[in-house]
Amino acid sequence: MWKNIEISVSFIIFLVAFIFARYSFYNNSIALGVGAFICSLVNLYYMIKELKEKREGNY
Repeated sequence: MWKNIEISVSFIIFLVAFIFARYSFYNNSIALGVGAFICSLVNLYYMIKELKEKREGNY
């Protein structure tokens, strides 16, 4: 149950950070865009790690 919540929250943060990064690059705010892109990559890594842990727990 808790893994599902962590994965869902991480996915939502990933989407919001990625959309904000694209919007920042569109408005020529390179520093904000890079920061948001790094945040989205960190959340993507965390989400993949949680999915792997959930998969290993089921077997």
